[in-house]
Amino acid sequence: MADPVLVDLAREVRALAESPEHRARRALWASLHALQPPRALVSYGMYTHVWERDVAPPGLCAHAAGLERAIEVQLRARLWKAEHVPDDEPVLPTVWLWAPRPAVRGPLWGVDLPVARTEEAGAYKPEPPMREEGDLVLLLPPRYVEDKPAARALIERATELLDGVLPVKLHTDELHYGPFEWAVRMRGMDALLYDVVDRPAFVHRLMAFVTEAMVAYHRERERAGAVDPEASWGFHMVWDEASTGPGGRLADSWAYVHAQSAASLSPAMYSEFVQPYNERIAALFGRIYYHGCEDLSRKARVIGRIPNLRLFHVSPWTPVRPVVEALEGRCAFEVHAHPTRVLMTDTRNEMRAEMKRRHAECGSAPHVLKLCDVERIEDAGRLRAWAEETRSVTG
Repeated sequence: MADPVLVDLAREVRALAESPEHRARRALWASLHALQPPRALVSYGMYTHVWERDVAPPGLCAHAAGLERAIEVQLRARLWKAEHVPDDEPVLPTVWLWAPRPAVRGPLWGVDLPVARTEEAGAYKPEPPMREEGDLVLLLPPRYVEDKPAARALIERATELLDGVLPVKLHTDELHYGPFEWAVRMRGMDALLYDVVDRPAFVHRLMAFVTEAMVAYHRERERAGAVDPEASWGFHMVWDEASTGPGGRLADSWAYVHAQSAASLSPAMYSEFVQPYNERIAALFGRIYYHGCEDLSRKARVIGRIPNLRLFHVSPWTPVRPVVEALEGRCAFEVHAHPTRVLMTDTRNEMRAEMKRRHAECGSAPHVLKLCDVERIEDAGRLRAWAEETRSVTG
């Protein structure tokens, strides 16, 4: 049975998504990814769970739990952002859910990969199962599996709740696209910092195992008809012209390639132990977004060898000009504001000054000015202020 609250929200979302304004916004992102935007774009990447916890008024949602709650929060968050944050992100219509997995299933890599956490959600540290080189035999390549009857039932139920007003799709990828991050989960960063010096051959064996397993997993997902290019966009690749139907190809999709835990490796070590494996993952996909919250200015030329690079993350801790000089003509740049300053301390003048400086450092290179990684929102008005000031910089 259709849910009246969800149907009304879905109609609002569809109306916005189909409006001339939001169609024009989609065209802006298509031009950015074609490296020919008419101007710099402005984008705030909002986490829905943060909006639900920190911004949504108590009692706003009609549903307290379950599938109905999950869909309602998605739709209300999109509508809120479209009204309150004047950036260039388009409202998109698809409702996203996670593909159900079989109830009886072992660990993804054959062993548990626990993490130690602080008492509060946030900081964590892997508790690696690999204590010595021989432990590599404990690992198994992950397989793509889903409960197809449960997946069909979930889509049918969500579509019924929405009365078919919006499309419903499933996220299927459990692995992501960063082999080194899995190596850290398995071996631990502390140990790997010694390994790259004391036992480099072992690091290459571990990285080769992880990378080959990831390539096989994504190929298996493709053969199962579970690849949807639209699912690969996320917070950063906001819109693309690729096919949005199910059963798509990896070659039509984006990959979010990264190795942030390798921040302390030198450019030479990164080139040896990370880059070749990231290149093998990247070769599967049509367009690559490279992410790294660390300072990537000294590694940019190495990372620039990655196949199909199209968008490069320039963190608040990365000087803009060296990255642009290393990669201009190869990709667009996602140039980030400092989220803590924006949300906690900066005045409007300071917000504008920061983005004016970083915008100028991009020169004529295609770029988007980005606010992201916002985990707490005490004053949602700061999001509007940042977007307004940044838009004044880009014209």
